[in-house]
Amino acid sequence: MKRPGADTLLLMGGILMTAFLLWFAVNSQQTALPVARALLQGLALSLRQAIENLAVRDTSFKTLSDFRYRDIAYFALIDRSGRIRFHQNPELAGEIVADDRYLPAFSAAAPVESRIRLGTGEDAYECNLPLHLPGETLVLRLVLHTWQADQIINRARTGAIILLTLTASAWVLGFLLVGLQKRDARRREQMARQEQMVRLGELGAVLAHEVRTPLAGIKGYAQLLGERITDGRSRGFAALIAQEAVRLEDLVNDLLDYARQDDPGDGCTLLDEELLHDAWNMVTDRAEAPLLKPELSISTGMRVACRPERLRQLLINLFSNASQAIPSDGRVQAMVTEGREMVTLKVRDSGAGFTEEALQRAFDPFYTTRPRGSGLGLAVCRKIVEGCGGRIDAANAEGGGAMITVLLPICRERKRS
Repeated sequence: MKRPGADTLLLMGGILMTAFLLWFAVNSQQTALPVARALLQGLALSLRQAIENLAVRDTSFKTLSDFRYRDIAYFALIDRSGRIRFHQNPELAGEIVADDRYLPAFSAAAPVESRIRLGTGEDAYECNLPLHLPGETLVLRLVLHTWQADQIINRARTGAIILLTLTASAWVLGFLLVGLQKRDARRREQMARQEQMVRLGELGAVLAHEVRTPLAGIKGYAQLLGERITDGRSRGFAALIAQEAVRLEDLVNDLLDYARQDDPGDGCTLLDEELLHDAWNMVTDRAEAPLLKPELSISTGMRVACRPERLRQLLINLFSNASQAIPSDGRVQAMVTEGREMVTLKVRDSGAGFTEEALQRAFDPFYTTRPRGSGLGLAVCRKIVEGCGGRIDAANAEGGGAMITVLLPICRERKRS
């Protein structure tokens, strides 16, 4: 079983931490509401006890006129008929209340509470409690300011907002850092590739001068010996020498192509059916066994931003890889379609397809699954395509076989026309 990588573990840890912080913020907000309510209830019960003590000692309620507390908006005493027996505003004493919210307080075991809005527009907490006096029971309507309770709720809400903001900021910062890290990794990879290309360029210069010239002589003399030797066994040896010299010459050419320092996108080339056939014929000439003709699907010629010789080399490499992967009765398909900005070329074969490792390393230089391959065919393709500003991908096709998808930018000359 494949173990998760460091990035996956870090992401999972971040998700778990975010889930915990969200739970904590929501829970804090939900906990603040009953705490604030309990604070108001406790204050109302304490004030009820104090008011009741004063009312028992002075049934005329004159001493209640001097009772003050900073959180009290007002309070009143109401009898069963709804008449106000006492109000902090003396002008309202003797009036009949316009609502019946006080009635349940005569029989309720718990305070009858609600939120109301005062005439000043301020939200307040109203609590109706029974007040037991000698010979009768009244209802204490106590209206309190909610400053302290609101502070608890506001602090919890502010804390939740700060926590959520910090969490969101941490995620944004994390994504930025990951993006910068990936960009830095791509930059380092690009620099390493450039250094590799420089070294390959130096190696290519040596190969071009010190290797390719002697190889041409070896191949020529081997072919000459094969023509002059009459002994069949010796002639086979000469042919084998010439064949291996050709293979080494192809390897040197592949290295030179991969190490070439040019701009493949500096051009405008017509990609049409004729060019596809020409590239396939060049592959057929090199093949050791005859190949079936490819199945081409292209409606009309399309101009792509690529130099002619580099586009031809790209097609030859793609067709060559596909032809080497199919059996003798296999088939190769090439489909070309045009989009708004890109031309898409898909080359599919009926071979065994890519392994998982081959999919990951298909475009790595010198990686090959064939015993006599150089591993530079698809690497050269990627260099050409990316040099033209395009993209190349490898995948296993539905129904079997491998498929290479190439996206090349449409030539600007065609856009202007």
